[in-house]
Amino acid sequence: MTRYGSMGTRLVTDLELCVLGPVEVRRGGLQVAIGGRTTLTVLAGLALSPERAIGVDTLIDYAWDGDFPAHPRAALHNGLSRLRRLLGDGVIETLGWGYRLNATADNLDLLRFERNLAVARRAGAESRDEDSIAALDDAIRLWREPPLGNVDSPALHRQVLPRLTERYLEAVEHRNDLCLRLGRHDALAAELSAMARSYPLRERITGQLMIALTRSGRRADALVAYQALRTALREELGVDPTSDLQDLDVQILRAAPELEPRRRMVLA
Repeated sequence: MTRYGSMGTRLVTDLELCVLGPVEVRRGGLQVAIGGRTTLTVLAGLALSPERAIGVDTLIDYAWDGDFPAHPRAALHNGLSRLRRLLGDGVIETLGWGYRLNATADNLDLLRFERNLAVARRAGAESRDEDSIAALDDAIRLWREPPLGNVDSPALHRQVLPRLTERYLEAVEHRNDLCLRLGRHDALAAELSAMARSYPLRERITGQLMIALTRSGRRADALVAYQALRTALREELGVDPTSDLQDLDVQILRAAPELEPRRRMVLA
C-alpha cells in the first residue's frame, strides 16, 4: 500500500522517520539499522527540513563540517545511495543542485509535531483550552531526549538543533500557561520542577514553576526556584533574571493576593 506526498511522490506507508530525539528509521513498527555516520547525518539533515530542497554543499557541511574527505561529493553520493536503498523509492528526490525528502505527518514525527501544534492553535483560537492542551500533549510526547543524540554532526547541532529545541520549549511553555489558567497547579509544579532542572537558564519555565508552586501553597519552594535561576544566570551568562521575574519574586515575597493558592477550576 502506498500514499502520496505533497509533490505527488509515492511514499511507503509502513515507513516511519523519527528526528525529535535520536534519529531512527522504523518499518512496520520495528527499528531499522541505518548504517554509517554519513548516511545517518544526511538523513537527519534532510528530515529536519522536509519537503524543502537542501543543497549539496549544505549536506556536505552537515556531514563533515569542514573536515572533508578527499572527494566529498562522491562520498555524499554514496551515503545518499545507501539511504535510498534503506528508505525505498520516492522518499528522496534529486534536484539539479540538491535533494529533498518527501514525507507526510504520517511518517515523519517532525511534521506530526507541527500538525499537532496547528491543531492546538485552532483550538486555542476557539477558547477550547482542554482540546488545545490535548493537542500540545500529543506534540510534546514526540520529543525524546537527547535530540539528535546519535548524530555526530557539529554543524547540525550548531545550526539546526537550537531552533528545534526552541520550538519544543515554546510548545511546553504554551501548555504550561493553559494549565495555569485551568488551575492545574499541583501537577504542573511537579512537572516543571524537572523541566527547570533540565533547562536551568530558561526563565519563562522557572517563572511558570514559581507561580505553580506558590498557588500550590509552596511559597518557600518558589523562592528557592528563583534563587537557583538567578545563580545559574550569573554563573553561566553574567546576567540577572529579567525585570518581570524579579517583580514576580517580590510579589511572592510579599504574598500578593493574585498569587495565593487557588482551587482547580471546574469547567461546566
